[in-house]
Amino acid sequence: MTDRKKVSEREIKLKLVEDAKNPDAWEAPIRVPATLAPRPEWYGRTTHLELAAKFYVLSILHRLGAEASLTHSQPDNVDIAAVRQSGEAFTIDVKTLIGTSLWHVEQLNARNHHFVVFVRYEREWRNPQEVPDIYIWASESLKAFIAKATTVSLEDVASKLDPMSAWEQFATQPAA
Repeated sequence: MTDRKKVSEREIKLKLVEDAKNPDAWEAPIRVPATLAPRPEWYGRTTHLELAAKFYVLSILHRLGAEASLTHSQPDNVDIAAVRQSGEAFTIDVKTLIGTSLWHVEQLNARNHHFVVFVRYEREWRNPQEVPDIYIWASESLKAFIAKATTVSLEDVASKLDPMSAWEQFATQPAA
């Protein structure tokens, strides 16, 4: 058995408040020097840029009034799950393109209330002033359009299917 006195949560808080004013109670902060090596060319192009695209779409959904959140490692190409004000749920698969509008078609799980959003960055994707182009379609409409194609131009799809009409479905009307 130990003879240590059990310290209450209140006592811990009081001690921390006392120590907060005492610079000798704390160790020196850890400093990490800047690297002299430049970032590799690939840095930010894959995972970082894809994550940025997902958050960009997420920010638009929130501006439209949808309750939306990122999903992590979900099957069936679901990057974002959201709920409209009416309580109806929908999902989004976010695709990221850099410097091209050609999409090399990959498996597309089309279903009701599931959308595909393409976020297309110009070649200068590192410039924060550049706003990406957004194309959004219901997955069922997109699947019917692309049929068995292996590569599809987003402009070709946009000429037949309105790439922005789906945003209107996500907007919630302000309460009267």
